Amino acid sequence: MWPIAAHLGDHMYLHSIYAKNFRAFGDGTLSPVLNWELNKGMNILIGENDAGKSAIIDAIRQVLWTTSFEAVRLFEHDFHVDSESRTEDLIIEATLKDLSPEQEAAILEWLTYEKDGSRSLILNLQAKRQPPQGKRRRRIHTIVRAGKNGTGPEIGSAVRELVRTTYLRPLRDAEAELRPGRQSRLSQILGAHSLVSEQETSDFDPDNPEIVPKTLVGLMEHAQHHIGEHPAISEVEGNINDNYLSRMSFAGDELASEIRVAGDSSLSQILQRFELALLPPGGVAPNEHCQRGLGYNNALFMATELVLLRSGDELGFLLVEEPEAHLHPQLQVRVMDLLLQPPSKDECQVQVVMSTHSPSLAAGADIETMTLVHKARTYPLRPDCTRLASADYEYLRRFIDATKSNLFFARGVAIVEGPAEALLLPAIAEMAGLSFSAFGISVVNVGDVGLFHYARIFQRQKIGEVIPVPVACITDRDIVPDIANTYVSKPAKGKRFESDYGVGEAELVVKRKVDRVESSDIPSVKVFVSDHWTLEYDLASAGLAELMFHATTLGRKALSKGERLSKEDEVEALVEATTEWAKLQVLSLPANDLAAIVYRPLYDKEASKAVTAQYAADLLRNGKYGREQELLDALPQYLKKALRHLTGTEDCVPATDGKIS
Repeated sequence: MWPIAAHLGDHMYLHSIYAKNFRAFGDGTLSPVLNWELNKGMNILIGENDAGKSAIIDAIRQVLWTTSFEAVRLFEHDFHVDSESRTEDLIIEATLKDLSPEQEAAILEWLTYEKDGSRSLILNLQAKRQPPQGKRRRRIHTIVRAGKNGTGPEIGSAVRELVRTTYLRPLRDAEAELRPGRQSRLSQILGAHSLVSEQETSDFDPDNPEIVPKTLVGLMEHAQHHIGEHPAISEVEGNINDNYLSRMSFAGDELASEIRVAGDSSLSQILQRFELALLPPGGVAPNEHCQRGLGYNNALFMATELVLLRSGDELGFLLVEEPEAHLHPQLQVRVMDLLLQPPSKDECQVQVVMSTHSPSLAAGADIETMTLVHKARTYPLRPDCTRLASADYEYLRRFIDATKSNLFFARGVAIVEGPAEALLLPAIAEMAGLSFSAFGISVVNVGDVGLFHYARIFQRQKIGEVIPVPVACITDRDIVPDIANTYVSKPAKGKRFESDYGVGEAELVVKRKVDRVESSDIPSVKVFVSDHWTLEYDLASAGLAELMFHATTLGRKALSKGERLSKEDEVEALVEATTEWAKLQVLSLPANDLAAIVYRPLYDKEASKAVTAQYAADLLRNGKYGREQELLDALPQYLKKALRHLTGTEDCVPATDGKIS
């Protein structure tokens, strides 16, 4: 796991970013403004596509600019649109804090004095769309001033150079960024490094050319001198001058040439000739050119940028979009380790803002570092913003993996207690016309305990603030029906038969389960407790007894054969199940008696719950056990309500064709 911040100290950082009428962010009426407070260290933007993550990163780029000196400008499409009307102006405001005394002294006239006596640097960008003139397109007038609401002086170059950010775009061509060339990124990084910038003075002595200089400029002049004296070069050079150019010369205007390494010997020219490349893999000679993969080149590029960020006196700020691009999951983890490697005593802490769609990165990061972005609203997951207790954070740090971390990118989350629910619920929803895939719903299997830990991720500390992501915690009632006493001699620890409870006592047990998670002011997070006992028992008692009987028979056969059933074995088991089911039907048993018979092999561990659920899912998809409203009517009430909640279809009624409307 990666810490939220390490060795932060007092170093300038981006405290908050505000945007109004910029892309997905409106003016707070129909659409929300952006008003995001950052962590000092790592900030991970998570959420589904088109939620506003890239807009946040671009808002920061617009007001702070970047170290690569790329053109960052506003276009018409950057102005927010509500309905059919595009706004005429927009505002982006960044607040930076913890400037050092030296930094404050350099930009004193642009500082804002806060009420607590501290000083902040506030950059306020205001842009306005100019009226069209004739056939010319609208122009955009932009000005950046200091101070809250832009009440201070216009930003000068001293401020600009202090606050530039390092930006790594998605699907970047890292290899091209590190190639030699004019204004190459590598030359910019090297030129800004304090050790390299001291190399611009030449210490080459032409009177003593054998003495090797110590500076880069001196070394280049030393090389130029010796290249010119090399026999092969001097002979070719003499041939050109003596045999050709001299014959083209006029008296008093002799032509002569010199062969030299291209460009002058200034430090900037030298740096633009440098290239950074990975060495070949083991077993290949180091001097052989060997093309390395995109992923490793991206790791190299990020490492190079961090060298500059951690050695500078300016804003140590890194913007990364989708660092997982080109990286396999294990390398993603290694790159994250690199990004959050604690700085040495001579280095600065780097503040990072990254957007990601990678479950692997989300699983490895601390929840405190994350901000969920949903429909242009930001929901930081810091302790002061959620209802997660410190113990919850510790629990989730241990148990969230790449599978469970899908909940951060979903439009709805079904939290279940076992593999049977995780395998069977998506099939039930699909055949009921409420496909989890179509509604963007993730199923998170948390094991036997821990539902409430995960649910609290979506519960906000601030009263009235709700993350509009429906969360359904689906759990067993765990009260054994009396009818099951034929094979349940003594319920498991903490569980009892129905008849063991007094009047209203069983309902109180269920209420405690609900109250542990649900809160009246957060209707998006709900608990759905099984109507009777377990998922399988309740499915059988509600109207899917035949399905579960056939699936359990297949599960028993699979266990007896080491979970390796052939197609012939499956057909044989289904024929056997059909015969036995017909015998049960003759008995006309009550629903609960039939459910107890169906569930007994699972309780006695004669069949795996997960394998049985997989067979039940396969049988359901054949359509024999109902579709859409017919299937919904056969479900236990708690499952039906859970599906309605997750898909936002609580008020739906069956149409004349039986489909959900």
